[in-house]
Amino acid sequence: MTSLKSGRTARLLSPLLLIAAASAGDLPFEPSAEHFADAAACRARLAELSDEARRQNYDAVEGPYAIAAGDVRIHTVRAEGRGHRIAEHRCLIAVLGERSWTHSLEAEQAEFTVESVARTAEWLKHR
Repeated sequence: MTSLKSGRTARLLSPLLLIAAASAGDLPFEPSAEHFADAAACRARLAELSDEARRQNYDAVEGPYAIAAGDVRIHTVRAEGRGHRIAEHRCLIAVLGERSWTHSLEAEQAEFTVESVARTAEWLKHR
């Protein structure tokens, strides 16, 4: 489930999350100090983390959702400067890990505004 602050933001952040998730590249997951008896307990912790992020009014929260068998993740996004801070938490079976990175909009678009994104977004163009 995705939680976003407004409908206008929802249209802009969903594709942004896809791009941002791809920007993690080979950034490794750091193991958590928390340990779980099984995959279900780890997934329950992911649900707690996503609920906590929603209560803290993050700009976007996605998950938990399965990437593959035994690989469940959440993503949280916060606006930061002229970009976003993305955090990804993953349960790989019963092992919790996380990674965090920034996705700058400056490199992609020198003059970033809602209007500039709308002008260039293929998914907004009417056929």
